[in-house]
Amino acid sequence: MTSETSPTPHPTAAPHRRPRRRAPGARALAGAVAAALAALLVPVAAAPASAATVDPGRWYVLVNRHSGKALDVAGASTADGAPVVQESRRDGRASQEWRFVDAGDGWYRLRARHSDKALQVVGGLRVDRAPVVQQTDRAARHQQVRLADSAGGHVRLVLRHSGKVLDVLGASRADGAAVGQRTDRDARNQQWQLVPVAPASDTTAPTPPQGLRTSGLTCTAVTLTWTASTDDVGVAAYDVYHDGQHMTSVPGTATSAALTLSPGVTWGLYVNARDAAGNVSQASPTLELAVPPCQTDTRAPTVPTGVAAVADGTSVTVRWTASTDDVGVTGYEVLRDGVVVGTVPGSATSFVDSGLAAGTAYAYAVRARDQAGNRSAASTLVRVTTGTGCTGAICTVRQVATDRDLPWGLVELPDGSVLYGRRDAGRVVRLDPATGATAVVPGTIPGLAGTDGEGGLLGLAVAADFEDDPWLYVMHTTTTDNRVVRIRYVDGALTGAPQVLVQGIPRNKYHNGGRLRFGPDGMLYVATGDGQNPAWAQDTSNLAGKVLRVRPDGGVPADNPFGNAVWSYGHRNPQGLAFDSRGRLWQQEFGNSVMDETNLVVRGGNYGWPQCEGTSGQCSGAGLVAPRLTLPVASASCSGVAVVGDHLWIACLRGARLYRATITADGALTDVRSLLQGTYGRLRTVEPSGDGGLWLTTSTRGDKDSVANNSDERVLKLTLGG
Repeated sequence: MTSETSPTPHPTAAPHRRPRRRAPGARALAGAVAAALAALLVPVAAAPASAATVDPGRWYVLVNRHSGKALDVAGASTADGAPVVQESRRDGRASQEWRFVDAGDGWYRLRARHSDKALQVVGGLRVDRAPVVQQTDRAARHQQVRLADSAGGHVRLVLRHSGKVLDVLGASRADGAAVGQRTDRDARNQQWQLVPVAPASDTTAPTPPQGLRTSGLTCTAVTLTWTASTDDVGVAAYDVYHDGQHMTSVPGTATSAALTLSPGVTWGLYVNARDAAGNVSQASPTLELAVPPCQTDTRAPTVPTGVAAVADGTSVTVRWTASTDDVGVTGYEVLRDGVVVGTVPGSATSFVDSGLAAGTAYAYAVRARDQAGNRSAASTLVRVTTGTGCTGAICTVRQVATDRDLPWGLVELPDGSVLYGRRDAGRVVRLDPATGATAVVPGTIPGLAGTDGEGGLLGLAVAADFEDDPWLYVMHTTTTDNRVVRIRYVDGALTGAPQVLVQGIPRNKYHNGGRLRFGPDGMLYVATGDGQNPAWAQDTSNLAGKVLRVRPDGGVPADNPFGNAVWSYGHRNPQGLAFDSRGRLWQQEFGNSVMDETNLVVRGGNYGWPQCEGTSGQCSGAGLVAPRLTLPVASASCSGVAVVGDHLWIACLRGARLYRATITADGALTDVRSLLQGTYGRLRTVEPSGDGGLWLTTSTRGDKDSVANNSDERVLKLTLGG
C-alpha cells in the first residue's frame, strides 16, 4: 500500500466507447455513497456527525444542507467581531474548521481553528436575523449551542440564550452570505452536516476488536457485543461482517450492534474498526453463530413427480414437477445411480448432468429438501442411455488428484505438468496429470502468512518465456500486507530468495483478491481486493481494490494511466483474470450481497465500487464502466475465470457451479449456461489446459480460515465439447 490516508477521487481514462455510468465528483460521490450504502461505503472522514456522535476532541467542517457551502470566518480574520459567513469548501482551510468545546449539560461552544475564538450572536440579542460573529471565548450563553438531529444525518445548531437556530440568512447560496439566528423551522438552510476533519498525519489503524459475544439470539435477530478497539486518535466506526459480507456499521462510541439474521444458517461474524482518517483495523477473531430455525419443522416435502431424463450426446437433462412443502421447498438433489450428483434451488425444476461416458445407461431420481433439512423420498427412477459422442459443452470430467488443503493458484507448465498452491499450508505442489501423482515442491516462500480468513498462498503464474527464464510468480499474504514475488523454479524445486515485485497491497481477513495473469503484452496483471475498506477502491494512489499492471521485474510500465501500478480501479474483491483471443482482459469480482460482476477491463477504468455493486446503486450516466454480466450473489460468488476459444468459464463458490458464456466480437457475453451445478460443490479455480480443456479445483471445506489440511478437495480435468 502506498498510502493509508483518505482517498481522493481521480478522473477515469477509458479509451473505448461502451455504455458507461457517470462518475460523480468528490463531494457528489460522498453523497451518493451515503444514500446507497450508508456507513459501510462512506469514508469516515466524510461521514456526518450527529447530536449523539459529535466528538469534542475533533475538528469539523459544517456544511449547509441548502447551499453545500461551509461555515467560515470572513477573510479568515482572527479579529474579534469578524462576521461568520458561508463560503465554498476548501480542504485544509482552518477558518472552516470548528471544534465543539464541552460547556456541560449537552451544550457546546463552537471554536474556530484558525483564531481559537468562539461563535456568538452579536450583542446577545434574541431577535430573528441577529448576525453571528467570532469573539473571544467567554463561555457566555450566546456563545453556546446544542445539536438537534434533522433528516438525512444533518443537525440544527440551537443557540442557548435565544432558542433560535443557526441559519444562512435569506436561504442564499452565494459565497459570503451572512449567517445569523432564526426561529427554528427545520428548514434546509438551517440544517448542517458535520464533516470530521481527518488528521493529516494519521496512518495508524485501530487495534482489532476483541471479545465477540452474542445475546438475545432468535431466529431472525441477535445482539453482537465486543471489546472496544484503541487508536492513537480515536475509533470513528465499527463495521460488522459475516463471511466477508457487510451487515451493518455503528459509531465508534458503540461496542454492540443489533443484527438481522437468516433463519437456519451458520455465519462467521467479525468486526473491523475504522478511524476518521480512513484507516481500517485487521478483523477481529471470527465468532461462529448457528442461527436456529423459526419453527420446528419435521415434515418433509412431497416426492417430486413427472421425472424425465433426455440424453444429448454425453449430457443428460433431468426435469421434474415441483414438490410442495408446509414451509417451503429450498432445493432439490439429483441422484445418478443412487449418488447425489447435483443440487439446484427450490425454484428450479431441471438439471443438466455433463461429462458422462458415451453409450452408457444411467438411472436418475430426484428428491426435495426444505430449510430444516427434511428430505423427501427419492422419486421413481428414470433410465436413459447417453449417445455415442459428445455434443455438449463438457464432454468428460476426470478427478486427477485430491488434497487435504485448498488448491488456490494453479498453472500448467510447458512440459504439461501442473503446479498448484496449497493456500493454508503455504506450499507449492507438482502434479503429474498422467498419473495423478503429487509431490510437495522443495522450497518455501519466506514471510507467507494466513489471515484467519481468505489469505495465504494465492495466485500463481508463469511467463511465456518460462522455459528459458524459469520464474514462478506468486501472490501471497504476509503478516502486514499482500505482495507479489517471483522465485526460480529449477529442477523441480524453488531455489534462491524470492524477488519482491509489488508490496504494500492492503490485507485483511477477507478481500485480498489474489489472481495473477500474464497478458499478450508481456505484462503481469494482478487482482487485488479492497482490504475491507471500500474507500480505498476509489483511491488510485492505493493498491487495494484494483487491477494492477507491472513489468515482469515489477517495474511500472510507462503507459500505465496513473503513473503507478494501478491499471483499473473501483473493484471490491476480484479473483478472476483472463485474456480472450482478441487480447481483452476479463475480470470476475465478488459482490457484497446483491450482484457479482464480470467486467471487461479497460485502461484507467473505474468499475464503481463502493457506489455501485453490479448495476445496483448510484451507477447512471457516463464515467463508470458497466459490467458485461451480473450474477446474483446467492447463485454465484464466483472466483476464477478462464477463456478457451470464444468461451468464458466462471468458477463459483456459493453457487457451486461452472458458468459458460460465449464472447462475441464486440465484447458481449451471450448464451450463459449453468453447468456442474452442485455436482462437485464449491468451485474456486478454473484454468485453461494445453490440450484445449480446463483445470478445475474445489473449495468445499476450510476456506474461511487459515487452518492447514482441514479440507477435502479435488483437482479435476475437463474435456470440452462445442
